[in-house]
Amino acid sequence: MPPLLETVISLHKALTQLDDLEQRLSGVPEEMRELHERYQADRAELDRLEAIVEEARAERRAAEAGAQDATVKLKHYQEQVNRVRTQREYSAILQEIDQTRELSRGREEEALAAMEKQEAAETEIAAVRQEFDEIEAQYQVELEKWEAAKPGVAAQAETLRAEIATLREAVPPPSLMLFERVREANQGDALAEVREIQRSRGARMWHCTACSYNVRPQVVVEIRNQGSLVQCDSCRRLLFIEEPAA
Repeated sequence: MPPLLETVISLHKALTQLDDLEQRLSGVPEEMRELHERYQADRAELDRLEAIVEEARAERRAAEAGAQDATVKLKHYQEQVNRVRTQREYSAILQEIDQTRELSRGREEEALAAMEKQEAAETEIAAVRQEFDEIEAQYQVELEKWEAAKPGVAAQAETLRAEIATLREAVPPPSLMLFERVREANQGDALAEVREIQRSRGARMWHCTACSYNVRPQVVVEIRNQGSLVQCDSCRRLLFIEEPAA
């Protein structure tokens, strides 16, 4: 393979490897992703249920305070019954007593509903907590392993950065600009292999493995003989040919 194309392929491979390493360093390693998602989901569910418990406690306190306030008012109205002098005053006091009793019952029902809501959430928490504790223990073990492995991964990334810098210097600026532009346009997937289409008879034909577009024979010759950076007429990726091992 001609030197320029070989260098570009090596640069592409090194950049792809560096992207993978940097993604691992900045996020969650692929081997931990499923466990991480389960851990996060259970943690979020526990947080949700604990929020419900706190909300129910607040509702219960408010309802009990309201019921207590209604009880005080009811006692006050009942003490006034014997002091009224007219039928109109008597009817008004009875109406206040009825309304206060209704309010008290409503607050007691709210307190009971809040207590039931709290107990239901606490029951769910107990069930989720058991599973979460097991996952958390496993997660912490894997996390410790990953933290121990991180310096090695960071060192690999640093070695690749130095290699990439050297490879960039070996590529002429116009070719490097073309490679970078194609790589950015295709989200890092800058190259596409050209393969021969298997035919039982007739002329030999080739296609781009990225988009299946037919590649002209003269392009194949140009890539093989000159190592030129040629773009696919369809997907615009840079084409290369993987020659069979000798």
